[in-house]
Amino acid sequence: MNFPIRTTIVTTLLAGTVTAGAIAAPSLHDAPTRLSDVATAPVVTPSPVHPQPYRPTPHMSREGKRKSLVPSARATVASPSRTPTEHHLIATPPADIRISYYRVCSSNPQPCIDAGALTMYDDVILAGHNYMGYQWLSRVPVGRTVRVISGPLAGTYRVYGHLRIGRQGGTIPTFPGSPSLVLQTCEGGGTGFSLLHRA
Repeated sequence: MNFPIRTTIVTTLLAGTVTAGAIAAPSLHDAPTRLSDVATAPVVTPSPVHPQPYRPTPHMSREGKRKSLVPSARATVASPSRTPTEHHLIATPPADIRISYYRVCSSNPQPCIDAGALTMYDDVILAGHNYMGYQWLSRVPVGRTVRVISGPLAGTYRVYGHLRIGRQGGTIPTFPGSPSLVLQTCEGGGTGFSLLHRA
């Protein structure tokens, strides 16, 4: 009656011994590694020569290598035109000159003139830029009547002469004949004036 229990105990003991033996047995992975057992791989060593810096490939177009952006040392001179330059005449003043509006900027007239306004300064001068429609101011014919409709210069005037100086800016020139009204604009690199007396 006791045989089955003994058989079970012996079987259990044998199984435990086999398991312990399997755990204690050395495996292939536990064996010492020898140099002859390891496959050799090629070794890459850096070249003793220093590496070359990166140089971009020059841009190529359909026409070949792109031209250098550095200008050539040879100076270029524009060749003169064979046709004479066309001279532009100064606009003819209107037949009936009536000045109805102008700005009074006695202390600092240049900003007013630059803004395109006919500008009064120095008590008797009306000035405007020639490229802003006032190119006729310096060429009003002698004997022509000019009427100023409003403002401090209101009245009727008659042109008695002209004056031209070879500069733009600077001091106001001395006007011959003591004019009551002066019309001023630029002429080329100089300045022109129409001189008027009260009629």
